Amino acid sequence: MTSTGTGTRDNPVPATPDTLPGACYWFTDPDGALCLSPGCMARIQDPDAQCLCDTLTDRLDRLTGRLRDLEERHRYANVWWQALSSVVRDHPDGQVIITETRARTGR
Repeated sequence: MTSTGTGTRDNPVPATPDTLPGACYWFTDPDGALCLSPGCMARIQDPDAQCLCDTLTDRLDRLTGRLRDLEERHRYANVWWQALSSVVRDHPDGQVIITETRARTGR
């Protein structure tokens, strides 16, 4: 049988300082007292309120979107860099420009 209520009032998680979840959760302290560690303002104000903490799915969706944005920016920068490099190579003073750029950047 799988546990579906881990970290709830009815099924608190055993916790140590090294095993604390990142959102609201119920736990039993070493003396056996039932405690709530709120991770969102709703639970701070009312322990019985619905938890508004991010779920792992929400976090994954947000990070996946950010990664997609960063990959798109990288693709754009790469296209821009390739175009700029081509223009400099084709310029009559291209080699002088490249040499000066390397000297200024220490390469």
